[in-house]
Amino acid sequence: MVAQFSLPKKFVVCCYAFYIFYLYNRNVRSILIQYYTKAKDYMEIVFVHQFIHENAPADERDVLEQRDELAEIFIQMGYTISSRSMQSQIDLILLQELANKDCIVFNLCESLFGRDDLLFLVPFMLEHYNIPFTGSGSMALALSCHKLESKSLMINNFIPTPKYITSSTPYSNNINGTYIIKPYNTHASMHITQDSVIRVHSKHDFDLLLDRLKTSHALFAEEYIDGREFNISLMQTDEGVLILPHAEIIFENYPPNMYKIVDYDAKWAHDSFAYEHTIRNFYFPEDDSPLLNEIDRLSLKVWELFSLNGYARIDYRIRGNEIFILEVNANPCISIYSGFMAAVKQYGLSFQDALDIILKHPIKTNKINI
Repeated sequence: MVAQFSLPKKFVVCCYAFYIFYLYNRNVRSILIQYYTKAKDYMEIVFVHQFIHENAPADERDVLEQRDELAEIFIQMGYTISSRSMQSQIDLILLQELANKDCIVFNLCESLFGRDDLLFLVPFMLEHYNIPFTGSGSMALALSCHKLESKSLMINNFIPTPKYITSSTPYSNNINGTYIIKPYNTHASMHITQDSVIRVHSKHDFDLLLDRLKTSHALFAEEYIDGREFNISLMQTDEGVLILPHAEIIFENYPPNMYKIVDYDAKWAHDSFAYEHTIRNFYFPEDDSPLLNEIDRLSLKVWELFSLNGYARIDYRIRGNEIFILEVNANPCISIYSGFMAAVKQYGLSFQDALDIILKHPIKTNKINI
């Protein structure tokens, strides 16, 4: 004799009642569908990044660590993940493949052909093929990754940024001061050390500075602002641009003979004094409110001026009551240990929440015709 299984009568009645409620209540139906599908516009995420050599230094390998961390989170969120690297040329076959897939590209490219100032070509081609991708578009990356073009844009729009010198700048008395020699087309404090800071008090000092600038066509000297340093992270949301909690870099116990700068060691040399003594602070006294409000105003102005999208970071220096923007980063690192994600956590969002917001605000229209 086969045993028969019957559901409790109350359970059947409840299920039937819920079904009728679901069937005739459009709002409940919509909420449930969004919950169970997690409102995904794309089921596959394709990471695209520059080619990384096996023996690459830590600052270059960082993109692979970032990719792996994000991939683990996205898999937990139910997405299919794949990864592609741009080799020594724009991969047209890859772009055609992506154009025919129901996917979104998570753009992690930090350089192309070994040059940071060419990384805009990747979003440029994604825009041309109408492939949706995260972060900012090609114009924002082209402007922000060329530091001299970026500074020129800010100066022309009355946004304060430190003055600078190039190899063609003539000498004058108002040039005297302290400068940091920087590459104009790299990021992540590449090639910046304590020796990058040089003082100019005479025509002789100026000539020595020019000699150093002439060793490479990609160098300039930016005025050193001796003061506080802030990192401001921003993110696009449905309600507009969200300014995440302000972060100040504290140069803890720096000796008098060390300049308070976030140089290469402070970012990448884990066993260095600079790395261990640059501390991120999110807490400020009430007296800082006017300063922070002005930083917010400038940050939103820069977001619009550079046509930023998705997420970005803006670096500031404060000298007394003067505010200076050092750099606009349209493609900042968003690994779980990054300054951006530290600000996300301080705001009260989980990594999953932040990534979900980023995915919902991609570049997905063909803005460029070629």
